[in-house]
This record gives sequence, structure tokens and C-alpha cells, in this order.
Amino acid sequence: MLKSVHIESHLSPGLFAVQMDIGAHQPGGPVLHISLTIHEQTRQITGTGQLSAAAHHHAFGLTYLKGYFFALPASPIVEFPNSLIIMGMPYLATPYSNVVPQPNMEIFLELDNAWKSGFCTYRYETDGAWFTVAKAPAGFMEPRMLASVV
Repeated sequence: MLKSVHIESHLSPGLFAVQMDIGAHQPGGPVLHISLTIHEQTRQITGTGQLSAAAHHHAFGLTYLKGYFFALPASPIVEFPNSLIIMGMPYLATPYSNVVPQPNMEIFLELDNAWKSGFCTYRYETDGAWFTVAKAPAGFMEPRMLASVV
């Protein structure tokens, strides 16, 4: 069953959703779409990510994201005070699989106070090789309905 959640609404006290496009304004480069749920009290992050690459033909499916964030004190000299450190793991078809999933993505994301823009450096694994994308621009995706599995 799918449940729709509006991006601007709070899911519960201290819990909010963020959806970002990373590298979308770089022609031909990979674009990472992430949908995150942020818990302000525990500073934990969960969500999903999907990488698409027009010029590159790397196969990369949906990845499960989990991590945490920390925020620097408000200061006029710090442009991106929110830092997110996220690890991606592949989804497995069955929970009873005896295959131990290995991380397939590492993300370091720096965002402004409004959580709407910033920069991202990430690594992803495909076909046994790791690729790095450094300082890709990250931007808030327009508010729309998110579908989450309940």
C-alpha cells in the first residue's frame, strides 16, 4: 500500500522530509535524486537514492540511505552549516537472502540553513568499480507528493 506525504508538511514533531537533486544542472553528468526523512532530535537520516547518468552507462538501481547530520552554530561566515553523512546499501529482493549487502554509495552533503541548496561529494559502486563525483551542486526539488511504502 502506498501512502502519500506532502514534502512541506511535518510528518510528526521533529521529523521532516527533504528531496534533493544533486548534479542536475551539469549536462551529461550523473544526477543523484535523494528522498530523505530527517529526525531532528536523534539527528538520524533514512531514505532512498537513485542515480541516473545520461552520458555514462553505469547500471545503478535504487539504494537505501541511512546516516546522520550535524549542524554548526549559526554564523555569517558559514554558508552551509548543515553536514549530512550518509551510507547507501542496495535493496535485496528477499529478507531471507544469505547474501550480506555491501555499501554501494557514500554521500557527504553540505546544506544551507533552509536545507534547500548546497554541495555534495559522493562515491558510488557499480560493476565492482567505484566512481567519485566531487562538489556537485545540490538543490531542493519542487514540492510534490512523495510515495512511501507503508
